Amino acid sequence: MMAESYAVLYDKISFKALIFVAALAYFSLSFYWVIQSIRWQALMISEYPFYAAEILKDPVWTVIFYTAEVVAGPISVYSRGVAGFLALYLAFLFLRKGKSVLSQIRGKVGAALAFEGGYFLALIPSVVEMVYLFFESERVWYFGEINGLVALVVGGIPCFVMIVTVPYVLLKLRSKIVHDTPNQEIVKWSCIVGVTYLYVVFWFTYTMTWLGTLIPWPARAQPGIEILWNPLALTSFVVTVVGLFLIATYGLMTTLPAIKKLPVELNLRRIGTVMTALGGYFVFMLALYFLSGGYSAQPTAWMEIIGPHNADMWCMSFLALGLLLLTIKSKIKG
Repeated sequence: MMAESYAVLYDKISFKALIFVAALAYFSLSFYWVIQSIRWQALMISEYPFYAAEILKDPVWTVIFYTAEVVAGPISVYSRGVAGFLALYLAFLFLRKGKSVLSQIRGKVGAALAFEGGYFLALIPSVVEMVYLFFESERVWYFGEINGLVALVVGGIPCFVMIVTVPYVLLKLRSKIVHDTPNQEIVKWSCIVGVTYLYVVFWFTYTMTWLGTLIPWPARAQPGIEILWNPLALTSFVVTVVGLFLIATYGLMTTLPAIKKLPVELNLRRIGTVMTALGGYFVFMLALYFLSGGYSAQPTAWMEIIGPHNADMWCMSFLALGLLLLTIKSKIKG
């Protein structure tokens, strides 16, 4: 399944342990959101008569809201929760048995990828919800005044782009793995998945969140572009819009030979650089979040997404794994 050049990593207990740590972080965050979604569903279902009649009021809006927020949203979270559990289980097997398990876990790896794809596909009703809010912004959303343009920029457009890109590459990789495709094809599609996450899930989504934050929204104390006069906000903006783009582009340059299936090798140190930079980005953003006083001090769209509603903070675990790869001289054949 894997190239022989990976053997330099198989015998390193530190590598296997850090893979397990990354899987544990992914599972832990997904499990946290599963618990929150269960509580949210229970509340919204038990209080449906009140919310439908007194808060949401309009029947069409009630159906759209409940479909997106109470049905599809939790399904998305539960799907990633299953993916997280499978990832943790597979990482545990790899930690215990090393490369001997790799040929035996294709099906479970494929299942994890499928559930991760389901996480994004379940966002389809959310796109409908955001488009509806754009045209009907007088509706109550999360029980407060909504800015329809902010909803579209921060939620609708990024979700749509993720839906049409990420599940496809995940399911394509799954197909290559479960059907015992030659290693070169698996490496190719693994690289495509990685680059898609870098550009779409991270750079594009977070950049759109910042663009939405630059739209004035007085009801949320969101001043507009004036927020960039704050040095911490400006730093966060530049590091996100420019820094994440550079990380993604370096990742593309690193993996492009494998994507093109050229007879060259992937450099583990360059991959380590990408992982270190990505993990470092999330550590840095978390530090800026707390230095800025958190969401309570700045209740903007950006502070909400990067803070209390961030589903990607598990990527901080990439920092240690990337630093380990920076110490390895070997390369991976594509």
